Amino acid sequence: MKTEQEPLPTSREILGRIHGRVLDAVERISTIRYGLYGLATLRIGYGLVLLSLLVVNYGDRRLLWGPESPWTLGLTEERLAQDGTFSLFALSDSGALFDVLYHAFIVLAALFLVGWRTRWVTPLLAVMVWSWHQRQPWVLDGGDDIMELILIYLSFADLSARWSLDATRAARRTTGDASTFSGPPTGSLRWRIVTILHNTALLTAMLQVCLLYMNTGLLKVRGRFWQEGTALYYALRIEDVQPFPGLSRLIYDNVFLVTAGSYAAVFIQLTFPLLMLNKVTRRVGLVAVMGMHLGIGVLMGLLSFSLIMISTDMLFVRDATYESVARYVSAVRARRRVLSQV
Repeated sequence: MKTEQEPLPTSREILGRIHGRVLDAVERISTIRYGLYGLATLRIGYGLVLLSLLVVNYGDRRLLWGPESPWTLGLTEERLAQDGTFSLFALSDSGALFDVLYHAFIVLAALFLVGWRTRWVTPLLAVMVWSWHQRQPWVLDGGDDIMELILIYLSFADLSARWSLDATRAARRTTGDASTFSGPPTGSLRWRIVTILHNTALLTAMLQVCLLYMNTGLLKVRGRFWQEGTALYYALRIEDVQPFPGLSRLIYDNVFLVTAGSYAAVFIQLTFPLLMLNKVTRRVGLVAVMGMHLGIGVLMGLLSFSLIMISTDMLFVRDATYESVARYVSAVRARRRVLSQV
């Protein structure tokens, strides 16, 4: 039995559908702020790393980044001129000025951690982090580099909509959701523009992470040790970064673990952008890459690098996942309270 074939849509109908979808997309990105929990996790992680580094190295601050550093102010100025950049810590060789900047840095990191006035604190912190790193570039690692870039992008995002003093203050002023900036009313033109900036900044940061992993994977592919599957063996044999020599030996003496770990690291980093496109593969990819960074932190003692990367990876966890976990934890606590009263 022949069925009547549906007529092909006209060009006007096709354009109308495209126009409708574009309007829907604009409506979503201008009214919904995505990644609020992931950004809050990143804020807390970055804040903890910065605050711990500043406090732990407080006694040696002048030797590492100040006027007593072997990397003198003259060398810093020469490098800054060559790169066409700046550093607040290179304005003067005065120890007093350095201490003022250093203590201001500590205050900014603490405010960033607790989420107080992050609209203004975040760009100031981004400038301070950049200046700090430019003053002494030889004590950096890959985590510091990605933090510099991400803080610049996220100066345009709402980092304190969750788990912050800003959110608490907003909740006290309104009876609605505390996820909005204090300022323009929800739905106004200004609010929509700020929301678009927020989502654009979040997307830019996520794309930066994808490019980082893919580029790192491509560089590994070119290395002979990674091609042979022995790179993990040599990395774990470096005595200067062995907080647990016995654990490291347990792994690098196992041929299967060394080979599988080396190839898995390359595969995860090369395919990370693709893994983030699907809900199921995203979970697998995030667990794998965070496990890799956790291993780096434990086995090689690069704790700040690992915490920075794991905090950054949390941007890819959807708000719905955080809320599901929160509901589960609340349900478990409620059951325990009921059982304790029986």
